[in-house]
Amino acid sequence: MQNYGENPFEAGEDSIQMSQQKMSFFDEVDSLKRLLLQYEDQIERIEGLQKRTLSESRQSELETLERQVQAVESETRGLANSLRDRIKTLESESMSDYTKHAQAENLKRQFMTLIQKFQNTEAAFRQRYQEVAERQYRIVAPDATDEEVRMALEDGQGEVFSQALMQSNRRGEARAALTEVQTRHREIQRIEATMTELAQLFHDMEIMVAEQEQQIADVEQNVYHAEQDIERGVDNQYQAIKKARNARRMKWACFGIILAIIIILALVLGIYFGTHH
Repeated sequence: MQNYGENPFEAGEDSIQMSQQKMSFFDEVDSLKRLLLQYEDQIERIEGLQKRTLSESRQSELETLERQVQAVESETRGLANSLRDRIKTLESESMSDYTKHAQAENLKRQFMTLIQKFQNTEAAFRQRYQEVAERQYRIVAPDATDEEVRMALEDGQGEVFSQALMQSNRRGEARAALTEVQTRHREIQRIEATMTELAQLFHDMEIMVAEQEQQIADVEQNVYHAEQDIERGVDNQYQAIKKARNARRMKWACFGIILAIIIILALVLGIYFGTHH
């Protein structure tokens, strides 16, 4: 029988809305997958530019490459922050759905793997820039100790390097070496800044993992308590049914006893009155 108090289209609208929400979630998953591929491409672009920088000695070309690396890294930084925030939102929305949560977890793992790849790439290039800078410094001061080389490379203004330059007999080569060392020093500083950002980004994702694990633990605890409540409810219901059955048995027993007493009384009275007539 139709209930005319309900809108016949409400159920259909609810179903459409749920379907749209589901499509929206998986559309976001697909979008994030594409962004992860883009993020990986950006890492490879930075790697390619840094390889060119290592093999380049002309100052004008080095400065051009330096600007290009900075531009690509700025784009990559913005992309990484967007991925972090959107994955976090996706995970929050997927907590109540195991299938969705598995998708979000997979995206998070992929992102963290790419962050580590970027960190390893930057660490390798930092070491290579350091080695190039050391070679350039030894052109000016071939007899320098390791400690003197370290101090020169840590000196961003080139003061230590300039002192060695004044004592060098190869002024032309030394000036070129000084310029390149200063460029490598900037590159090393840029890489160290990037590695610091990546470490913070990875830490943010680790915190997200811990938060999600706590939420999952809370959900599992709630499920456990709910199961216990259900078990207690079932047990209580069973006890109630058992008591009801016992009560019915007692009721029928009492009825039987009363009926037997009535029958006995009827027989006794019948015999009594029958013998007195």
